[in-house]
Amino acid sequence: MLNGISADGFRALLANVPDGFFIHDETGHILDLSERCSADLGYTREELLQMSILDISDGLAGKESPGVWRGASAGFTATYRDVTIHRDGTRLPVEVRLACQTVDGCKLFLGVALDIVEREDMAMDGADTLREAYERLSLAAAGGGLGIWDYDIVRDEMRCDPQWYRIMGLDPARAIRSIAEFRALIHPEDAERATEVYEAARRAADSDENYGPVFRIVRPDGEVRWIRSAASVVRDREGAPIRAAGFVVDITDAHHATASLRRQTLEDPLTGLANRRHFDDELRRACLHATRTGEPLTLAMIDVDHFKLYNDEQGHVRGDEALRSVADILKAAARRPYDLAARYGGEEFLLLLPGAEQPAELVGRIVEAVLALGIPHRGSPVVPHLTVSCGCVTALELADLDPLDLIAACDSALYRAKADGRNRIHLTQL
Repeated sequence: MLNGISADGFRALLANVPDGFFIHDETGHILDLSERCSADLGYTREELLQMSILDISDGLAGKESPGVWRGASAGFTATYRDVTIHRDGTRLPVEVRLACQTVDGCKLFLGVALDIVEREDMAMDGADTLREAYERLSLAAAGGGLGIWDYDIVRDEMRCDPQWYRIMGLDPARAIRSIAEFRALIHPEDAERATEVYEAARRAADSDENYGPVFRIVRPDGEVRWIRSAASVVRDREGAPIRAAGFVVDITDAHHATASLRRQTLEDPLTGLANRRHFDDELRRACLHATRTGEPLTLAMIDVDHFKLYNDEQGHVRGDEALRSVADILKAAARRPYDLAARYGGEEFLLLLPGAEQPAELVGRIVEAVLALGIPHRGSPVVPHLTVSCGCVTALELADLDPLDLIAACDSALYRAKADGRNRIHLTQL
C-alpha cells in the first residue's frame, strides 16, 4: 500500500501513464516504471529494474541528486532538467518532476520525465498536436507534486495520499471518503463532468484511452485552482470497471500560460465554442469509438433562421451578441465531458452527442431556449424573434459511415427543418 492506495490500483496506473513515470529509492535504484520509460530508453522493464537512475542519467541526477535524495523528507518536491542515456548511447534532454513519499519507513521518489524536445516540437505543430502537448505539460506541471488517489467504483470509496490533500488545500486529518464529498470541492460548473467517474472510466476502458479530466477546485480559502487528474482503470472478469487509480497535479500556471494559444487554435474566438478544426478531430474520434463499441452517435446541426436579415436590421455588433447567446445555450446542452458544441461557420453550429440514442428532448429544448431569449427579429418571416432550426441525425451503426457522411445527413435534416417552416427540429435515424 502507498499511503493507503492499493498496490493493484497503483500498478494499473503505471501500466498506462502516457509519460515516463518511475519510482526509485533514496539510492536511485529503480523500483517501478511505466511502459513509456522502457520505450524511451530502449531497455526492457526487467533490465531497468536491475539498474539505477544514475545508470541512465548524464545530467543532474549523476552529479547532485544522490545527496538530495538522502536528505529529502516526505513531501519534498523538485523540478530539474536532466539528460537520459538511451541504450544505443543517444542522449535525450528531459524535464523531471519528482515527489518524495514515505512507505513503511522507506523513502520512495515518484517522478515524471517529460521529453523536452518532443514538447517543444509539438508546440509548433498547431491545433492537431496542441491538445497532446497541453496534456503532457499538465502531467508534469509544478504546483505541489503528484497527489495519488484510488477510487473503488463499486463501493464508492476514495483513498488519497497527503500530497493530494495539500493540492486540494485540505487537512489530511479530515478525510475525503466518497465522490459526493469530493464533489463538494469542485467548482460548480465542473462538478458533474469531473465526478462522472463510472461513465468516464467505462468509456476510457472501452477505447483504451487514459482518463484525464481537467477541472477547477475551490479551496477552503476561496482560491480557485485548475487540476488535472490522470488515471488508469481496473476491470473485472466481465469487463466492467471496478476501480480507478491515479494522481492529480495542480496545472493552474500551465493552464493560464497556454489558454491564449488554446483559444486561438481550438476555439472559436467569438463564441468560445470549439472551432471547425477541433470539431472535425473530435468527430473522427467519436466515430471510431462508436464503431468499436456499437454505441449510437448523435449529431445535431443548428442554424440561426434568417440571420442575414437580422444582421442587416440590427448590425453586426448585435449579430455577434446574438450568436454568443445561442452559443451559451449550446454550451449548457453539452454537459457531459465527451459532448462537444462547435461553431462550424457563420451562424451554423454543431452539437456532438456520443451515446445519445433519444436526442429529441434535448435538441427540442435548445430550439425552445433560443426562442425564449426574446431577441427581437422583426424582419423574420417566422416569428418576430430570433429562432433556430435544427437537423439531427442519430447513427445506430457506423461501420460503413464516414464522418463526412454523417455531416451530410445532418445537413439534409436541417434542410427539411427549414422547409417545414423553421423554428423546429427534424430528426433522422441511420
